[in-house]
Amino acid sequence: MGVLDGLLGRHVPGLPDLDCLFDLPPAAPALEAATGFAPDGTGAVCHRLVEGGPFGDFDRVLRDVARLLRGDAGRQTGISAGPYGWGWAHVTRPPDAFERLAADLHMVNSTLTAAGYGPYLLCTVTGFRRKAGAQRLLLVHSPGRGTFYPFAPRPPGGQGARGRNNLVETRAREALGAVLPMEPDTARWFPLWDAPGLS
Repeated sequence: MGVLDGLLGRHVPGLPDLDCLFDLPPAAPALEAATGFAPDGTGAVCHRLVEGGPFGDFDRVLRDVARLLRGDAGRQTGISAGPYGWGWAHVTRPPDAFERLAADLHMVNSTLTAAGYGPYLLCTVTGFRRKAGAQRLLLVHSPGRGTFYPFAPRPPGGQGARGRNNLVETRAREALGAVLPMEPDTARWFPLWDAPGLS
């Protein structure tokens, strides 16, 4: 932190903690054994959108990410913008290629960080499903805190109201607590209603 930042009370974030994304594949069997949820092959990286000023090359970096993701015929990719000033880089692989999916997501995060946009990374999500049923579970990685938390949106119902399946989230936390750094503060388990594949 610089002197001016200290005087003005500005928080200067450090480099994001990305390597624990590689802990996801070894942790998946514990989650499946305890809850029945297995990787569904989907994942995405959420970032703040940046326009103009000294960050005018952000779009170029995103194009670099998209080009890198297109380099493998075994994955489907996309770039999209959310409604609240953030964007998504999403990746889909076969469910049995979870290790490669984790590596893809790490690569997206690392590319943005290397270009100077590490502080603009918001989270990384990976999707899980049971073999039968509409309930989804997302594991959300917060790069600034180096922790994970579960997000289980209830399947769409007849009334159209959004809600969370707290029981699924609690069981996921219990299943993963010994193998992943889980976020202890549930107030930081932010919902991601516009994550790719949910809307």
